[in-house]
Amino acid sequence: MRLLLVCVALLAETFVPMGPLLERAHDRLRLLYDPPVPAYLALRPRPGARHRLERRLAAASDPASPGYGRWLSAEQVGRLAHPPLADRRRVLAWLRRQPQAEAAADHGDAIKFWAPRSALRTMFPPADSHSYTVPAALRGLVEFIEMRRRPVPRRPKRNVTGDNSTDDRYVGREALVRLYNISSTPASASVAAVEYQSSSGFSNQDVRRLQIWNEQDIHSVNHVVGANSGVDVESELDVQMLEQAGDGVDVWYWNSPYWLYAFAVDFAHAATVPDVISMSWGWAEDRQCDIADCGNLTSAQYVERVNFEYLKLALRGITIVVASGDAGAPGRTSEGCDAARPLNAAFPASSPYVLSVGATYVPLDHSNASYTSPLCQRYGCITSVDEKSVRFDRVGWTAGGGFDRYQNHTPWWQRSAVEAYLGSGVPLPPQFHRSGRAYPDVSALGHSCPTVVGNNIGGVDGTSCSAPLVAGLLATLNAEAQAQGRPRLGFVNPLLYWLQQRCAGCFRDVTDGYNWCTEQQCCDPAFGFSAAPGWDPVSGLGTLNHGLLRDHLLA
Repeated sequence: MRLLLVCVALLAETFVPMGPLLERAHDRLRLLYDPPVPAYLALRPRPGARHRLERRLAAASDPASPGYGRWLSAEQVGRLAHPPLADRRRVLAWLRRQPQAEAAADHGDAIKFWAPRSALRTMFPPADSHSYTVPAALRGLVEFIEMRRRPVPRRPKRNVTGDNSTDDRYVGREALVRLYNISSTPASASVAAVEYQSSSGFSNQDVRRLQIWNEQDIHSVNHVVGANSGVDVESELDVQMLEQAGDGVDVWYWNSPYWLYAFAVDFAHAATVPDVISMSWGWAEDRQCDIADCGNLTSAQYVERVNFEYLKLALRGITIVVASGDAGAPGRTSEGCDAARPLNAAFPASSPYVLSVGATYVPLDHSNASYTSPLCQRYGCITSVDEKSVRFDRVGWTAGGGFDRYQNHTPWWQRSAVEAYLGSGVPLPPQFHRSGRAYPDVSALGHSCPTVVGNNIGGVDGTSCSAPLVAGLLATLNAEAQAQGRPRLGFVNPLLYWLQQRCAGCFRDVTDGYNWCTEQQCCDPAFGFSAAPGWDPVSGLGTLNHGLLRDHLLA
C-alpha cells in the first residue's frame, strides 16, 4: 500500500496538463505555417515637408551653391519631415491593442511592425481581391500599408546575340578601363546592389571567379542585408558588375521583402548604409499598384510617396542609381506596340531623385587591344569605342527612356538640356508629357556583360548591367573625393548636367539610336524618341569618361 501511494505521488508530480501542451503545439504550428511578416505603415508627413526638403536639396546639390555638399543627417531630415509626435502615438497605441502585432518601431513618418498574415487580414480587412481597408482609427494618419508582394516579371537576357554588325564579345574589366578611361581606385567607398521580393541571391564563389578572370583583387561581398539563399542571374549580374566597375570598393547586397516603399523605409533607418545604391528593377509608372499594396491609393499617389522617400535619401547624400528599363519607351506594359499605351515611363527610373541609366553596345571591329586578363584572352573582349544606343533590331531589346507622367515641371537641373532637345527639330512622338522629368540621365554598356553563375560564365544583357557599372564608377569617384576631404557626390544629377556644359570630354555623346522598340519588336516612331547631339531621352548625356570627371571633381 505504501509503495502504491509513493507511485501515485510521483505520477502526480510529473503529470503535465494537456491544455498547455496543445497550446504550445498550436503556437509552433502557427509559427511554421503563418509566421510573422513585416508590415509598413506609411504615415502622413508633416504638412509642407516636401517643399522644405526640395529647397534644402537644391542648395546641397547645386555645384554653384555656397551650400554645395552639405548633406543632412537622418535626424535633421526627420525634423523636417516627420508628422507630430501625437499622431505617431495614436498609431502606436492602436497597434498595442492588436494582440498579434509585435516589435513596432517608430520611424517618424513610418511605423514598421510584425504580425502573421492571418492577423494582418483581420487588422486590415480585404476591400476586394486587390486592396484592403484602413481602420477608422487610422484614417487621416496612415496613407497606406505595404505588407505583401506581387511578383514583378523579370526576364534575364542571357547570351543575347546581336546582328552581324554587333560585337558580342565580353565587356571585361580591361575593356571598361579602356572605354571609360578608368583611373586607380582608393578602396574606401561603398555601394549596394538592391534586390526586391526576397529574390534568390548571389554566390561569393562566382564573384571571386570573375575577379580571377579579370585579374582583380580577390575579396568577398560581406555586407548582406535580407535573404541570400540560392542564386539568380540578375542578382549575380548586379553584384559582379559592381565589383568589376568598382574594383576594390565595399560592395553590399541588400534584398528587400516587398517593393520600393518598404526598402526605402528599411534603408533610411538602418544604422549603417552604403553611399551609393544600384537598382535594376522597375515597372510602369501608372501600374505601380499592380506590384505594391496601394489600398485606396492610386499609382500616382504611390509614386509620389516613394519619391518623397527618395528625396529624403538624396538629402542625406545617398546616390540612387536605377536602370532605365529594357523595353524602350513603350515599356513592358506595351510590348506589342499597343496604340492605347504608346509611351509608358518606367518607375523608379523616372524619379527625379535618382540617376537613371540607359544602355549602349559597340559594333564589331577588327582593332587590336593589348588585353592580358584570362577573361579577354580566353573568351575575347570588345575593342571598339564607338558606342551606340541599344535597340531591338541590333541586340534583341531596347533601353528605356522618355518622360514621366506625374511631375508638374521638368527638374531645374535638366531643364535647359531637355528644352534644347525639344527645340532641336528632331522628330517627336505626337503625345507625351513634355514638362515631365526626362530620362535617362546617362548610359553605359549593357550588352554581353560577363556573368558567372555556378562557375560557368555567360553573357547577360540589360540596363541591369549598365546601372551597376555606373554605380560602381560613381562609388570610385566618391572614394577619390572623400580621400581628399571633400563631400561625397550624393545626389549627383545636378553636378553631371553642370559638368556637361563645362567639360567637353567628360561624356561620350551617343547620337545613334532610337527607343520606339521593345523586347519583342519595333513599333513606329510614334512610340518613342530618336537620339540627337547633346542630351536625349535615348542615351541621356552619354557615357562617362571616368578620368576626366575625376580630374574636374578634384581640381
